[in-house]
Amino acid sequence: MLRVLGVTIPGLEDFLCEEIRELIGATPAKVAPGKIEFLASPEDVILMNYMSRTATRFLVVLFRGIIDPMNLENIKKAALEVDWPTLFHYESLFAVRAERTGNHEFTSVEVAATIGEAIVERFLADTGNRIRANLRRPDVLVRAYVTGNLLIIGLDTSGESLHRRGYRIFNHRTSLNPIIAYSLVKLSKWLDTLRKDPEVPLIDPMCGGGTIPIEAVLATQKVPPGKWRRYYPVEHIHLFSGVRQEEVMSWADSFILRDLNPCVVCMDISPKSIAGAKLNADSAGVKMKFLLGDASKLGEYFNRIGAVVTDPPFELRMGRNRRLSEVFRGMSESLQERLELRFSAISAGPALPKLMNAMRVLKLVYNRRILYGGVEARLLAYERRNTKQESCEG
Repeated sequence: MLRVLGVTIPGLEDFLCEEIRELIGATPAKVAPGKIEFLASPEDVILMNYMSRTATRFLVVLFRGIIDPMNLENIKKAALEVDWPTLFHYESLFAVRAERTGNHEFTSVEVAATIGEAIVERFLADTGNRIRANLRRPDVLVRAYVTGNLLIIGLDTSGESLHRRGYRIFNHRTSLNPIIAYSLVKLSKWLDTLRKDPEVPLIDPMCGGGTIPIEAVLATQKVPPGKWRRYYPVEHIHLFSGVRQEEVMSWADSFILRDLNPCVVCMDISPKSIAGAKLNADSAGVKMKFLLGDASKLGEYFNRIGAVVTDPPFELRMGRNRRLSEVFRGMSESLQERLELRFSAISAGPALPKLMNAMRVLKLVYNRRILYGGVEARLLAYERRNTKQESCEG
């Protein structure tokens, strides 16, 4: 079994842990913000890369330990402990990428260069051969994370970030990360309710490019997010020799339910957004309803409101929207009357207090800080006040 590091958006660790348990039955543990460690077989690693909706990448952990955050030599010493020649051939081209969080006497670039030196030195000492680096097109990518005094070194098995699904043709000016989109859908309880009530609708009244509704349908149909990729850069890693990626992915594909078409509505006040969302939905191969409409009048469009999941403007890039408070109030009135499951949303910036103020008529059941694009945002979930009380997380 391999020690594997799952990486996600800080604040979404619980979603990734749940997904790992569901997909491969492993018991994950949080080791740092946005970092989850678990045990898995090489086949499981390929499967997680192909099927995960909540991870950005997966690494095989080679070193995890405490270092002196002021001494770069500690990082080199840790890297020299790794038996690199048993992991890949000296003719393979390699690169090192590093990310650093906290106060240190060195930069991320220096961390990457130091680990690269250690790899070269270890190959020379053990094999007499000098391995070559290629920063643009490496055969093997080594990643390092330095968080405070914690150092993690691993082999990247994902390549391009897994949040890049591949179906997006139209890029909305504030396109939502699909990982967050799926997490909001999970938070709404809609996926769990579908088993008992296949007709329960999910509505995104500010759909933009349609990421939330598309992720909802793909999850329902069990379409792997890696469907548009079908390749992971592990052929030069000895640990994965003998693993047939196509067989693993074909097995996952056997569970796809393309004939299952849940009630999902993609709504926006912008004709351009609706047109773009249609392009993205067609590219993803999913069917849904499209509606040009005003979110403040939600109750006028729907007799039944199951779950409402959305990504309203933050008012950071586009400036203040004088009408936004009115839209939130109108939505909250409709939700107070007819919401069956949950209203879940991501919000930040000047829009956050407006949204929370408008939704006070509902019951706040989830409130989680996440770091999204350098901005501290909130994942929020609300229920009608006559529903069962649940814990509110901070």
